[in-house]
Amino acid sequence: MKTEYKIFGNTLIINLGSELDHHNANIIKENSDKHIYSGNIKNIIFDFTNTDFMDSSGIGVILGRYKLVNGIGGKVSIVNVNSSINRIFQISGMHKIISKYDNCEEALEK
Repeated sequence: MKTEYKIFGNTLIINLGSELDHHNANIIKENSDKHIYSGNIKNIIFDFTNTDFMDSSGIGVILGRYKLVNGIGGKVSIVNVNSSINRIFQISGMHKIISKYDNCEEALEK
């Protein structure tokens, strides 16, 4: 599955493919930045429903988007995270700055 981008109001939802790693990190970064800069995007939700693997490049993608939207008063959230990816968020300390929700609907409400 390819990464899909959806916009709801001022929120960009990025439905990630099966892996967020060095093979696709740059393209996801470029595509998400295009949406952020071309629209009225303030918040980002990374949807991990279909994602089985993430490496340090994926952490960089998420932290980079966090820095972009945090600078304009926005926030980044993650949803539908499996246990192995949740562990990466815990170990990396990203759970302190990025909110985790069960699904996109819950994240959009916050």
